[in-house]
Amino acid sequence: MRKSIKISSEGRQELREKFQVSDQMIGYALNYVKNGPAAVRIRQEALRLGGVYVEEHFVPTCRFEQLPDGFRQIFAGDVVLQVDVKKSTAKISRRGEEIESIDEITLDSWAALAMQAQQLSIDGCVLWRA
Repeated sequence: MRKSIKISSEGRQELREKFQVSDQMIGYALNYVKNGPAAVRIRQEALRLGGVYVEEHFVPTCRFEQLPDGFRQIFAGDVVLQVDVKKSTAKISRRGEEIESIDEITLDSWAALAMQAQQLSIDGCVLWRA
């Protein structure tokens, strides 16, 4: 499974300036080659700037429930991703505590949240907390 964050060249430039790092470091962070604290902060900022999380061959391992206004994905470890289609919102919770939420959800942001929920269910860590 290969994962990365795609962002515009303007976004990459903003990341370089904000973190005072080379383009190579930005590439390492966005392609998950580096995983230290600086790389995590770069990825968080890239997503905040409109970057899109991409994972090839990702299929979430969860139970799916249809709701009147959307759907719910229930992962191991009491991790839940709930999407309200009418309000265009989504949230991840773990053991009842909200971990992440997004207004105006898109297909790309839903995919990123599904991956985050999957990762939470696997190892219990928050990857991209805003």
